[in-house]
Amino acid sequence: MSSVTELERDRAKEAYKYVTEANDNENIRDDYKSYVKKIPMMILNNGLGATFAFIYSKKKKGNAYEVTYNQIQEWLKANKDLVEWIINQDSQEYRATTNEVLALFNWLKRFADGMI
Repeated sequence: MSSVTELERDRAKEAYKYVTEANDNENIRDDYKSYVKKIPMMILNNGLGATFAFIYSKKKKGNAYEVTYNQIQEWLKANKDLVEWIINQDSQEYRATTNEVLALFNWLKRFADGMI
């Protein structure tokens, strides 16, 4: 199995786990589904840093923005706060991180559509 296929499988498994967690919380379920559909377009239009700065400003304890923010931080294995980590990357890392986040959101959207 190629490493690309393995990475896609890992993304799918993690996205399934993340959407299941969100779906189990009826307080955020609908917002979460809406956000995972909107965030990729925000990233494409505004950039990864600006998008996650916006999410950071909107996240409150237990809301769908906080859940999404924490899930992406976990997936990227950011060793500090996600926004700080993103804005301190060089341009090559920033592009790679943007592509990785968009790839994960493809899976999140698929599972959110099917499960929520």
